[in-house]
Amino acid sequence: MQHVQTRSTTFTLVLTAVLIALATLLTMYTKIPVPGIRGYFNIGDVVIMTSALLLGRKQGAYIGAIGPALADLILGYIIFVPITFVVKGIEGYLVGSLYRKDNYMSALMATIAGGITIVVGYFVGEYMFMDPGVAYAGLLTNTIQAVMSVIISMILYVVLRRRLG
Repeated sequence: MQHVQTRSTTFTLVLTAVLIALATLLTMYTKIPVPGIRGYFNIGDVVIMTSALLLGRKQGAYIGAIGPALADLILGYIIFVPITFVVKGIEGYLVGSLYRKDNYMSALMATIAGGITIVVGYFVGEYMFMDPGVAYAGLLTNTIQAVMSVIISMILYVVLRRRLG
């Protein structure tokens, strides 16, 4: 029995690390800089939302907090690292917490809540640590990013849920 638990823990740890790396890479390689907001558009949230739905709130929070924050650090968006760490960590935790297993409507509502977290979280972070103009300018970009992430995450969720059983 102990061997099974250890293997399961090891598998979860490795899978979480791989998904953190995937979130980092997807954030970095789908980066589209947006003038006026000091940030960039990306679809790294797809990994966060899909992971949180499939693995739960704990892994969703780790993947959300660490992956995109590493991308911000590597890409030189240093001012965003703490904001990203907190907002994306909450996003992953919230999506994983709100989702009720094998319920598509629950998955949709959880990812929408995650999308709202992106928009509100970055607005508050940018307002507090940058200036109100940046926060307001980022609303549209963050909303588009959130909506696209919800749509793509739901498509992936449906496909992976069927595939994984």
